[in-house]
Amino acid sequence: MEIKVGKQRNVRLIAVFAVILPLFPAACALYIYSRTYAKSLRLGLEITPAEFSSIMSRAVPGLLGMSAAAILIALVSLSFQTITQSRILTPSMIGFDSLFIATQTVLVFAFSTTGGLFESPYINYFISAGVMLACSMVMYRFILQSSGNNVIYLLMFGLVLSGVLENGSRYLQLLMSNNDYYRVQAATNVTVNNMNTSLVFLALPALLIISVLILYRHRTYNVMSLGAEQSQSLGVFYAKELNLNLIFIALGMSLATALIGSLTFLGLLAVNVAREILKTHRHFPLFIGAAVLSALALILGQSAVELLQGAIPVTAIINLVGCSYMFYLILRENRI
Repeated sequence: MEIKVGKQRNVRLIAVFAVILPLFPAACALYIYSRTYAKSLRLGLEITPAEFSSIMSRAVPGLLGMSAAAILIALVSLSFQTITQSRILTPSMIGFDSLFIATQTVLVFAFSTTGGLFESPYINYFISAGVMLACSMVMYRFILQSSGNNVIYLLMFGLVLSGVLENGSRYLQLLMSNNDYYRVQAATNVTVNNMNTSLVFLALPALLIISVLILYRHRTYNVMSLGAEQSQSLGVFYAKELNLNLIFIALGMSLATALIGSLTFLGLLAVNVAREILKTHRHFPLFIGAAVLSALALILGQSAVELLQGAIPVTAIINLVGCSYMFYLILRENRI
């Protein structure tokens, strides 16, 4: 009986992946079409090979950046839900978005006269990712150790820190000149459209390495999902694995947020939809499914925005849908 059930589950997984995997190249093709021929048809212009090549020089890095960031966000979101034993939590609750905004605000406020640290995209990216990573590691080290590796305390501290940073950033922005204020708004409202494509090839190797490391440890996540006591009885050093996993989460979220901006609910949406359609507790298919769905949501959403000439960025749409889905999950969990 168990063998039969296992075969049915495998058949289901194969069928689902046979549907969603071909959608990824189709979504990429639709995005390229929306940036090239669809726009030329709408404007009544003929696109030349030189113009097509020029557009592709920005579209391809944009696709790579969207795909890598979306995949990594999905992977770290699933691993975060595994260690917190909750389907309604995301790594963004630790305060990555607030740290990113605070970093950009301080850079403009402190160096607005010289502009060196703020204007250079490479230095700005390394500073933003480094500050988020350093603050996360300090939080992990002191909060987790003092609370006996209780992740709930870490989340509570992250929420308090987010409130402090948001209010501090607003105060500094009130003291700025109008020009500096608009520079902060442009830097913090990072979207797919204004993503700095020159940073993609710089960040891509790190994003891929972290993604591979998380995927490689999928069996460990299977055991950790059983809880701390069960994991230790099965030979997994839970505290060590917890700290290592939080390092991956900090690295992944720092790099992705600094590259593509705030996508608070993308991981939550992709991971929970993957759970619903795959109907499995094994992390390897969940990782792959969530990663593909996350990339599809971002690329197809951006393609729709380009085709419909929407004024609302795709990041805002994804966060709105993800927030609504989070309310649904909370209500459903409460009923259960």
